[in-house]
Amino acid sequence: MAVFRDTDHLYEVLDALFRRISADPAIAERLLEGRLVVRFRFTNPDGVVTVDMRSAPIRWTFGESDLPAHVEMIQSADTAHRFWHGRLNVPRAIATRQVIARGSVPKALALLPAVKPAFRLYPQVLRELGYEEMIIREQPTGARRRGLLSRLWPRRRRPVSVDFEALSRHLIPLQEAVAEEAIRYRDQGLPKDEAALKREMLRRMLLIRAFEERLAQAFAAGQVPSEALHLSIGQEACAVGACFALRADDYITTTHRGHGHMLAKGADLKAMMAEILGKRTGLCRGLGGPMHVTEAAVGALGANGIVGAAGLIAIGAALSAQQRGSRQVALTFLGDGAVAQGMFHEAVNFAAVFDLPVVFFIENNQYAEFTPTQRTTRVARLADKAAAYGIPGRQVDGNDVWQVYEAVQEAVAQARRGGGPTLIEALTYRISGHTEGESARYRSEEEIARWRERDPIARWKAALLEAGLLDEEGYRALAEEARRQGEEAWRFAQESPEPTFDDVEAVVYAPEPVHLYRPTEPPAGPTRQATVSRALWEALAEEMERDERVYLLGEDVSSGGYFAVTAGLQERFGPQRVMDTPISEYAIVGSAVGAAMTGMRPVAEIMFSDFLTTCMDPLVNQAAKLRLMSGGQYRLPLVVRTPGGAGIGMAAQHSQSWEALLMGIPGLIIVAPSTPYDAKGLLKAAIRSNNPVLFFENKLLYLETGPLPEGEYLVPLGVADVKRRGEDVTIVAVGAMVGAALAAAETLAGRGIEAEVIDPRTLVPCDWATILRSVAKTGRLVTVEAGVLTGGFGAEVAARV
Repeated sequence: MAVFRDTDHLYEVLDALFRRISADPAIAERLLEGRLVVRFRFTNPDGVVTVDMRSAPIRWTFGESDLPAHVEMIQSADTAHRFWHGRLNVPRAIATRQVIARGSVPKALALLPAVKPAFRLYPQVLRELGYEEMIIREQPTGARRRGLLSRLWPRRRRPVSVDFEALSRHLIPLQEAVAEEAIRYRDQGLPKDEAALKREMLRRMLLIRAFEERLAQAFAAGQVPSEALHLSIGQEACAVGACFALRADDYITTTHRGHGHMLAKGADLKAMMAEILGKRTGLCRGLGGPMHVTEAAVGALGANGIVGAAGLIAIGAALSAQQRGSRQVALTFLGDGAVAQGMFHEAVNFAAVFDLPVVFFIENNQYAEFTPTQRTTRVARLADKAAAYGIPGRQVDGNDVWQVYEAVQEAVAQARRGGGPTLIEALTYRISGHTEGESARYRSEEEIARWRERDPIARWKAALLEAGLLDEEGYRALAEEARRQGEEAWRFAQESPEPTFDDVEAVVYAPEPVHLYRPTEPPAGPTRQATVSRALWEALAEEMERDERVYLLGEDVSSGGYFAVTAGLQERFGPQRVMDTPISEYAIVGSAVGAAMTGMRPVAEIMFSDFLTTCMDPLVNQAAKLRLMSGGQYRLPLVVRTPGGAGIGMAAQHSQSWEALLMGIPGLIIVAPSTPYDAKGLLKAAIRSNNPVLFFENKLLYLETGPLPEGEYLVPLGVADVKRRGEDVTIVAVGAMVGAALAAAETLAGRGIEAEVIDPRTLVPCDWATILRSVAKTGRLVTVEAGVLTGGFGAEVAARV
């Protein structure tokens, strides 16, 4: 039966309500801020009211009107009745077509916080008009009585004896106090004298060659525990020439073919060999292996098995150096194959836009794995690609160590002066195959022979002999010493122990302060009503004020982003800390990874969570894995904020809920708040975390209001919240579905069924103990999420239970 008898009855109530609203200065002033004309169309009974809120006083007319409206809302009169009682989730009602909205809907929705104080007026109006029977009464909750379901169908099951806390244990090490990790860079003490420096270049190239040849010998004998070994024999001049032009604290990022780069930057030879053999004494505790040898103490930020990914980390390190004013420079080694990657384009463009102190060093060894370079690009000189980004590009002989050194030295000096990035293409050749043990049929013997004649070590030896800086006896001594050191490193690695499973578990996540995970009560004292959007804004502003290492980056964040969450922050903190980026999700998240590794705490915004597909590698293969693969050498304190969920009419590519998508990736923390209180406290905790956090914000929640305490507070990570107590059934709901679950619980309470509603808040690590205790009590479980049925969070909950 309809709430309103007829149209006159509807108009009578609305007229009285609008009079009360217009007479309340606080409500009227807020509504007038929107300067809107809103038309409401009702069905059952039919009616129209046009409300003019462009200037005081607020005016309204019933019936059709010629006044153009900014927005039109079509709904049943019963739906409007529920709205004015505060019982309607408007964004969800629009999403489910209970309300049809046309026109400037975001502006109209922005008025919701101003309208909510009027909800208290509606019951008063109904009483004054003598319609008290129309008032929706609060249904009694089941906190004071046992639920009907439990009384009619008592649970019969065995007593539960479970160590709930054990089920909630996770891999994040918690400590009372976590010290800041300041990297001590090890200066390799390069000679200042040019003659001595040139001899050291030869010594280092010989060391790299001896190291790689010893590995090739071991691989052929089946003594290297990896199916892929990428050697750089023939490319030693690139590594030495480039790294010798850097300071001890300058950064490098390298590739799967990175042993030479690491040794040229000063990495420990024995620990490198141990790492390649997967030993506990390795640079990365044996957890990186041949493709991921790295050492933070020499400024290396990981050797990457993902072609093109190293450049993204380098631009982040360069951005970090720029933000901190450290005058450090980042150099990224890339192969010619990486130039075809979208990641390469995004990295170079990003670096150019922000004038970052970074050098892109392309080792053009003539083959992208097995495909000749000329078959992967139409550009004859890869250095010419620099022109498209407005930066200098230079091609050098990559087998001439001094030419490489001078070119990099010039590029580094320019970057250190604030002159921005440079792209260098070094023409070289790998005498070895793409991997050891491969067939070399894609290359002719004549081609390999021609390049052997240009061997960088032989050429540099000849140059030093001709200049009188070396004799044959001196060369033999250097070569023999290099071989001796290679053998010594091999014996050390052979005798070293292998890592244990405990070694692996210890470095999946960085240590965290225990208070970030300790259950807390909401702070006592006054509260105020705020939207989720405002709560997120306050969290960002407070953390940026608190810690100068925190900065924001993303598309259009200076104007607030698509959902206006960050509006006004650039005016407060400046463009260096609130950065509008190109539409380059790889560069946004990839640079955040590099910046986090080098001392910053970036908060990246991905406009829609659907777009996580365009930055999956920096999330899954970099942010989640670099700490583990480096043996715990790096922390990655970064947050990726992203709105998700359906309901705003934007079809499948802008409407997915992916909270559960990355739950199975060790190394990530995943958060999904449902209230303003949780949103603010969890985002502040996420920013203070030493680990990468994916922070999902449901679009339909941005304008949801709730109480927000005054002053400082955190909401702990990994701690669920029981939003409603009950005895009959456990409802576990995520994000925007928490409100739906609570509404359903109230409906059930009217039927004598008392539901307990649990909001996990953090999906990884999940508070399984709270969920399992509840199910042990109620014996029944319902899960609710805005995602897919198969492989969702609810499926994981059901499996655990």
